[in-house]
Amino acid sequence: MSNLRTILLTVLTCLIALAGGAASALYALNNFEGFNQLTIGQWHASPLYGSADADPYARAQRSRAALLPLGAAEGQRFVLRHDVSGAKLDPRCTYHLQGKAPASRFWTLYASDLHDLPLTQKQGLPQELHSQMIWYQHDSSFLIAVSPSAQSGNWLAINASRPYQLVMTLYDTDLGTSIGFENPQMPALTLAEGSCKGAGR
Repeated sequence: MSNLRTILLTVLTCLIALAGGAASALYALNNFEGFNQLTIGQWHASPLYGSADADPYARAQRSRAALLPLGAAEGQRFVLRHDVSGAKLDPRCTYHLQGKAPASRFWTLYASDLHDLPLTQKQGLPQELHSQMIWYQHDSSFLIAVSPSAQSGNWLAINASRPYQLVMTLYDTDLGTSIGFENPQMPALTLAEGSCKGAGR
């Protein structure tokens, strides 16, 4: 009887250890930003993400999401999960993305879930923007409304039920390399006042 109890306790301990290890690995993949991060405001990038020197978490994340990462000489992929106040992005709210993108030949902007899967939209709605299709202000800055409801001007449509992230990819840029920028700037995301009806904010 004592031998059976010892075996059962051993099996139970192994199961708990396996479940705990799997849960911690999944949490790390979903929440850990990775090593060697480049942080500008609320935006985060991993300059080594597409290289052979990428950390194990980065390699696991890109494999799970089936991403084809850019090489360091090709561009940088920035991710934003919080607005300027530090709050997660609420899909019921409207945000204003305002400022300038770092110098690059071309950039794209889209929204994805926290697992890097792009949000799906109804046909005809603007689910992705790029540098050659938006309206700019006189100082070369831009204002983009990120919202689930139609907006005038530059509008990125959002269709989600949970917190999401914005992904801005800069192509052919020196940002993140040894000849990068001294004081790089990224556009800031602010919550539009009174836009979160029914969200308790």
